[in-house]
Amino acid sequence: MSRITASCLRAAALAGLLGASLVVTSAPATAATITVTTTADVVNGGDGQTSLREAFTTASGNGADDVITLGAGLTYALSICTGPLTHADTHELVVQGNNATIEQTCDATRIVNSTSHDGRLELEDLAIDGGPNTTNTGLEGAAIRSDSELRLSNVEVRNVLSPGGSVVWSSFDHGTTPYRMELDGGSLHHNTGSVVSCDNCSLSINGTSIANNNGSGLSLVDGYPVLIESATIENNTRTGITNTGQGFAANTMTVNNTSIRNNGRAGILCSNCGHLSMYSTSVADNGLTAADARGGISFTASKRGNGSLGVSAILSSVTGNKSTQPGGGISLTPVLIEDDGSSPSVALDRVFVDNNQSVGGGGGIWLGFGRVQMYKGSLAGNSTTGGHGGAAGSVDATGPFDMTFDETPLTNNSATGDGGAIYAKEIAALYVDRTGLSNNTAGGNGGGAKVVNSYSVTLDDMAVDNNKAANGAGLDVATENLGANRVTFADNVATGTGGGVRLAAVAANFLNSTFSGNTATTGGGLAVTNGAATTLTYVTMADDQATTGAHIAAVPAAQVKTDRSAIVLPKVGVSCAGIGGAFAGTSLGFSVRRDATCGSAASDLVTAADPQLAGLAGGGFSRVRVPAATSPLGGRVPAASCGEESDQRMAFRPTGANCEPGAVEIAETVAVTPDAALKALIAEVKGLHLQAGLEASLVLKLELARAAVQKNQNPAAKTLLTAFVIEVKVLAAKKLVPAAAAQQLVTKATAIKDSL
Repeated sequence: MSRITASCLRAAALAGLLGASLVVTSAPATAATITVTTTADVVNGGDGQTSLREAFTTASGNGADDVITLGAGLTYALSICTGPLTHADTHELVVQGNNATIEQTCDATRIVNSTSHDGRLELEDLAIDGGPNTTNTGLEGAAIRSDSELRLSNVEVRNVLSPGGSVVWSSFDHGTTPYRMELDGGSLHHNTGSVVSCDNCSLSINGTSIANNNGSGLSLVDGYPVLIESATIENNTRTGITNTGQGFAANTMTVNNTSIRNNGRAGILCSNCGHLSMYSTSVADNGLTAADARGGISFTASKRGNGSLGVSAILSSVTGNKSTQPGGGISLTPVLIEDDGSSPSVALDRVFVDNNQSVGGGGGIWLGFGRVQMYKGSLAGNSTTGGHGGAAGSVDATGPFDMTFDETPLTNNSATGDGGAIYAKEIAALYVDRTGLSNNTAGGNGGGAKVVNSYSVTLDDMAVDNNKAANGAGLDVATENLGANRVTFADNVATGTGGGVRLAAVAANFLNSTFSGNTATTGGGLAVTNGAATTLTYVTMADDQATTGAHIAAVPAAQVKTDRSAIVLPKVGVSCAGIGGAFAGTSLGFSVRRDATCGSAASDLVTAADPQLAGLAGGGFSRVRVPAATSPLGGRVPAASCGEESDQRMAFRPTGANCEPGAVEIAETVAVTPDAALKALIAEVKGLHLQAGLEASLVLKLELARAAVQKNQNPAAKTLLTAFVIEVKVLAAKKLVPAAAAQQLVTKATAIKDSL
């Protein structure tokens, strides 16, 4: 056994131990080496020199693996214009460039051509410089055309012209690895045409720059699998990556640690593809110059059998892209839909989809079918004109599907239509959790979100604030079920109906939630426009304003129930009012209200006393209005009736002796009984040492009021306390009672009366 043969066997054994991860990039040990000895482009067998063209001819005819070696740093100008450098053998050819340059001087002539499907061509450490092309502008593979397996390692391709064709082209054998075409390092720049074109082949790109070309960076037809890692695909006038598929999950494209930026038409355009996955990749500022711009990622897919998986990304960003169609950042739209097919999705984990623009809907994301799931990302600063859904829009005539946003702020988005941030039609479920739906604007309805003809909407631990729209500034929801738990609706402004929420549902439940500072013409906090069974449990409503129903407005058919809630401080008018008829609200008890317009139960407290609520504050995902320890809300819900174990801040109920109505639980000051308070007030009057007759008159009224309280005759006690207050004010005016003392007596007597 020869040394070479033994060495090869040992290498083969080692490769088997290490597995497929071992990649051998050097030429086989048995390859013939052909050294190019002249830079002249000649064919002259008798001159004693070997030209580059002659080396290719030798490699094509010797029936063996070959290595062509070029001189270090030399330039090989091609001047024979009858055809390219051609390798037609079924074996492998490796061209070791040693940083040399192959320069084309001929017009409309390909530079390198490999014609055997069973062969292999590898170019290493080489520059290819294109020449003029005035007559064959549709030339495919003007720099390199390969019917064989092709690998470019640290190859620079520049100045190649093929405006209607391609620069590097390879074909056939998709779905196979090792990859049919490989680009490892190097750069392809300042070329014209589709720079890398691959028909029905598998493709791997690692560490390559494809930038500043007049055309698309990658233009693939049914290319899979496609693996792109640590690449730069930037500043190409058309699309960064274009691919097609057959709508099956096997049609995969993986993009990792790559920058796809400033491409004129789109970042990634994939038609009827299977699955695009990205990791640590930036897709930014694409579609800014082309009239037919398609934004960051435009992905069409099929719902068929084991069909498309859709788009998934981790730790990536899709920002600043623009589309003249729906979906400025990402679009997922159907090509073929079968009833029993599986639906694709957009699944984003810690991905920022920000500052994208579209026409027709979905400034950030447009979902034509399937589902969208976002976790710990953002949808911010996106916009759409002539459509709905500034951040995320979805329309599905085939349904059902769902949208989930978990710890993903949706902020500062806008739509000229409905849904400043979210527009969802005919979906199975919308779920928004631990986030903010804030500062969004809709020219139509639903500043934060517009949901149409859908099954359920669930909101947990979040803020819906500072949104603007014609109706339903925070939310405009038409759904079977709405659930809002630990949600703050604040400072939303509607010019029409429903500042915080406009609701048309079968059932809606608000729990441990806050409405504060919302504004509308009708229903400042909440407007119920159908017969929805709406229940507000442990809800605080304060400082909302509207001409009709500062806090709540509802049609007569609506069933609005308040339970252990604080409906206080309407800025204008009354708390609740009807739309087109009387308001038919009811109370389930233990609420505190400014007025009785929302309905009242015997256990409620209707009072004009200051509820002593602090302004909106607090950490977490939603701000709250915390009552003072001395607030009349304190302890109004008996401990046995608390029911819920926690408040909006997840603080335990009860914190004090009893629970508080509204969203926030406090350790209330232990309430002084009316009897004890009257006893203390009598002692205070006696301590003033007034004239005997005056003191006797005031004390008598208080003692009679105390006796009435002890007999549970509260109306009589209130009448006596009112008489006491009037008499104190008269005596103070006559300066028979010191002014400061009179004020204290009036305040305390009024508080006792209001507590009865």
